[in-house]
Amino acid sequence: MKTDSVVWTFLNSNRSILGKADVPGGIYTDLQANGVIGNILAGDNDVRTRWVAHELWTYTGQFNVSKEVVLNSRVVHLVFEGVDTAAFISLNDNPIGSVNNMFVRYVFDIKDSLQEGSNELKVFFLSPIQTAKVRSDKYFTAPECVPAEYNGECHVNQIRKMQASFSWDWGPAFPSVGIWKPVYIEAYNTAIIRSLTTHITKQKEEWALNIKAYLETSMRKTQITGMLSATLELEGKQTVKKWVPVYETSQSDGTFVVELELKVSENQVRVWWPNGYGKQPLYELNVLFASDTSLNETSHKRIMVGFRTVELVERDASEVLGNTTAGTGLTFYFKVNGYPLFMKGSNWIPSNILPELGESETEVVDNLLKSAQDAHMAMLRVWGGGVYESDYFYEKCDQLGILVWQDFLFACAMYPTDSDFISTVEGEIEQNILRLQHHPSIAVWAGNNENEAALVGNWYGTRQNFEKYQKDYIKLYVETIKPIVQELDPGRRYLVSSPSNGLESEKENYISHNPYDPHYGDTHYYNYLADNWNMMTYPKTRFASEYGFQSLPSLATMRTATNNSEDFSVDSNYSIHRQHSPNGYSFIELQMNSRMKINEDDPKYFEKFVFYSQISQAMAIKTETELYRQDQANWYTMGALYWQLNDVWQAPSWSSIEYTGRWKMLHYFAKNFFAPVLVSPRLDSTGEMEVYLINDRFVPIMEAKITMEFYNWSSPAPILTKQYPASCGPLTATLQPNIDKTFMGYKTEEIFAKFTLQAAGVQSPPNYVFPVPLKHVTTLKKPHIEVLVSNFVMRRQRRSLEYSVQIRVDTVVAFLWLETTVDGRFEQNGLIVTEPQISVKFFCKEHVSPRILENSITTQYYLN
Repeated sequence: MKTDSVVWTFLNSNRSILGKADVPGGIYTDLQANGVIGNILAGDNDVRTRWVAHELWTYTGQFNVSKEVVLNSRVVHLVFEGVDTAAFISLNDNPIGSVNNMFVRYVFDIKDSLQEGSNELKVFFLSPIQTAKVRSDKYFTAPECVPAEYNGECHVNQIRKMQASFSWDWGPAFPSVGIWKPVYIEAYNTAIIRSLTTHITKQKEEWALNIKAYLETSMRKTQITGMLSATLELEGKQTVKKWVPVYETSQSDGTFVVELELKVSENQVRVWWPNGYGKQPLYELNVLFASDTSLNETSHKRIMVGFRTVELVERDASEVLGNTTAGTGLTFYFKVNGYPLFMKGSNWIPSNILPELGESETEVVDNLLKSAQDAHMAMLRVWGGGVYESDYFYEKCDQLGILVWQDFLFACAMYPTDSDFISTVEGEIEQNILRLQHHPSIAVWAGNNENEAALVGNWYGTRQNFEKYQKDYIKLYVETIKPIVQELDPGRRYLVSSPSNGLESEKENYISHNPYDPHYGDTHYYNYLADNWNMMTYPKTRFASEYGFQSLPSLATMRTATNNSEDFSVDSNYSIHRQHSPNGYSFIELQMNSRMKINEDDPKYFEKFVFYSQISQAMAIKTETELYRQDQANWYTMGALYWQLNDVWQAPSWSSIEYTGRWKMLHYFAKNFFAPVLVSPRLDSTGEMEVYLINDRFVPIMEAKITMEFYNWSSPAPILTKQYPASCGPLTATLQPNIDKTFMGYKTEEIFAKFTLQAAGVQSPPNYVFPVPLKHVTTLKKPHIEVLVSNFVMRRQRRSLEYSVQIRVDTVVAFLWLETTVDGRFEQNGLIVTEPQISVKFFCKEHVSPRILENSITTQYYLN
């Protein structure tokens, strides 16, 4: 049985709503497809459709089976790859089991319930809201509820469901139910390969590839015999093959493991590198189990593997930094193929609030991951309140060279540890490690998001019951999850929490007195009150795994949620409804007003509020990220993963890419502040300039020059140009000692400094120092801007079209933003224009007349 040969319907409890269902799918997508509800992301439909999650829904599948195909097999299983979340299942009115964890694959023996000809499968879903409440009444675990601003539901920590489905500060509540992954019948006579793990280690001049095949059967404590073979495709169409005889007794759960090892010369494969450091060669591994029975039955599994080493290094920091304040504590960095690499990247939330669409909408995943690659990202942290992503997601990360920091799915809460909860978590962790372990992109496992910090910081009023919650914490993340990780994937580091002090937290019985100690581990940092364009604002850290600021999405993206002009106001009901972060708009306003001037009486106030919020976000994240990159030199900071990459709806959030796939100004800035080579200036605590050269390449930068130009804001021509010799070692940042620190006596409210690099074969984007807040600049003039599109159109690789957009100005333009209704993307945006004429490329897939493109382009910029 395949899902496409089944006729599925859904029905509510009082039989008033009936419709055709899609599997894989979910109740919200089915209700939309049947016209029962409208666009769930429009207006306040997240609240208006909440009744859906309180209903009881039944999914019914009608299908036929033939006697010879299915009923004559010794083993007949019904496999649910994913059911969201609590449900009872029957086949032909015979109960066959129940489910309670959307992250678990469920396998039911249906040989005695299946019948020749017509069959009826029913899945009776419980309300996830009611299920969570019933469990909370029995096993209450803090917090009670989410903040009121979230418009969410309570007690999601009680059930193994996407935690963000009950709402988050960046997203709506859609507590869906449904069969969100494939369901099918497996029929065979001996055993099948369910999972493969690959443990790859380097031993002098060869790689050892240890393969474990995890096989399943319904026949418990039964002798299984046959042959297991593995074939690995290598460079130059070479192969290496090995087989071992199988003579195993299945365990009481019907599983058994067969192991074999392949040896591969280092000359036969190329090394896999993260994005920006090299290529990502992948090699096909085929594993086949052939049983010894007279039926000649086989089971086959194919995966792609990459040859690389990844180590999370936590050693005495004084080995790197000497006996200084910075040298206290431990390092925290990823060594890949023997090299310490600074991890540039972001945090990934689910690509859709409805998990079935996150699985099926591969073009959305493509766009997001390609955008991360284009911005030089080498790591994404898959955040612990979402889902274990699709196989497609991890395969794409393998191909693009994006390492994955994978949280287990526990976030911002305490969790119960009753036997039912622990039991389902054990299956969840085991299955998902076995599914994902072989991917070269997986770099590290983390037990949870922020739960150590929440417990220590009394976020949810746990101090009165601290010993209980401490015991629960250790039982779940240390006694339950950690041994499973160590057994199934001993080659990867398991961090109990993020943030944490890593090994230091473990020494303190896994709950550190200060999980944010900058001398250890990773940190999350948010501060909406300080001046976030000032590098001196930010604390030191070994690894910044979360930090961010909100902005609003573009008006174009907002218009996909509302066409009501009254909604386009900061204090409209719509805007208040969409802002889930308490005091969110006040913090955005505070940040904007600290650096920029915006007039509330301006008829275009909201339009400017949106635009300035994106400037503010981009500059804040640029400032913080560049500090972390500079601090390779003096604190050995070795990672910067800003919060967050993507969005699940059209609302204020911390993302750099909007729900519609549009890049915010932040993402364009990320292309520059994550550039492999970067001249990175800053103002120190005395207001003088310091200039760092950052080099993420394996070779040093020698005999280079840094050009410093001073500009008056009123003229697109430098008023002073100076050059300085520059150099930097490989994979580091270096403070350039000989560059003038002062502003040469110029009035700081009239000028700014621009920095560029000249070096053979090396490119660095321009970078800037603004000595005073923009609102204090006295010489900014309203520009005259002319936009022309060349008639010559180039066709690039990946079949995109490239247009050349010429921009002419009569003065310096601050944060020039180009927008068009044509579906495509500018190569650069949010520009500081310092020349009378510049050229910007525009890429799109469908051909459009240059004149139509030219007439569609609109501009925005900052002006006091």
